[in-house]
Amino acid sequence: MKKTLLVTFGAILLLPLGLMAQEDGTDEAPGPLSDVWMVIPKAGMEAEFTAAAAAEVVAQAEAGSSRNWQAFRPVIGHNLNVVQYRHCCFDWAGADVLEAEDVELGLNDSWNENVDPYVEHYHHYYERSDWENSHWPEGTNGPYYGVTSWSIKQGAGPAGSKAKEKMSQLALNDGWADADNNWLWLSRIGGKPVIAIVSSFENYADMAPPEQSFFDFTSEKLGAEEAGAMFSDFANGFTDSDYTIWVLDEDLSSPSTDE
Repeated sequence: MKKTLLVTFGAILLLPLGLMAQEDGTDEAPGPLSDVWMVIPKAGMEAEFTAAAAAEVVAQAEAGSSRNWQAFRPVIGHNLNVVQYRHCCFDWAGADVLEAEDVELGLNDSWNENVDPYVEHYHHYYERSDWENSHWPEGTNGPYYGVTSWSIKQGAGPAGSKAKEKMSQLALNDGWADADNNWLWLSRIGGKPVIAIVSSFENYADMAPPEQSFFDFTSEKLGAEEAGAMFSDFANGFTDSDYTIWVLDEDLSSPSTDE
């Protein structure tokens, strides 16, 4: 049973992805950026979209694309017909390399020819991973991902972000971060300013609330008054919370290099 920060925020504040854990065995954090596309198929053409998109990710890998697209579908939340594509992890210079590769290999043209006829519309963002305040061990790979997102309150100041960092560092340094717990903080680049916290789960049973809440944990470490003030500072910095569970769709993801 996981004692995730995600569950705590849901309980205390009334509150999701292709996410790649560090794989090279070093202490160096991965690049901070993910390329994120929300793709909404045309009504009545979901089957055609699925077939075309599944063939396209294979074709792009065979063409030499270095992107590792992971595809996710929501199983709880709004807009259940959306497909989320994610490629992680790179820096801003790496974004230029990826854009140049797309042009060189004709990947955008290929998608537009083979898949776009079945797409209603898109949303495109970059997301920044806050590795310093996250706990995302190697081998963290779902296939379920619970995502709680908040809109950043205009004019709220830095108190909410500072509270997020204080919570995270307390969890990392005082015993909450262990093999059973994982979380990753993300912030959206483009569109409405949003932050999100993601946790990975093996199945639905893995999502059961912990015996000790994170609020109780922080109260033990800081005292109830200081812990309550920290949670209040966080809540006052953000608004419009939303919770979604996404599941990895391997058929629409890039083929595994292990195969």
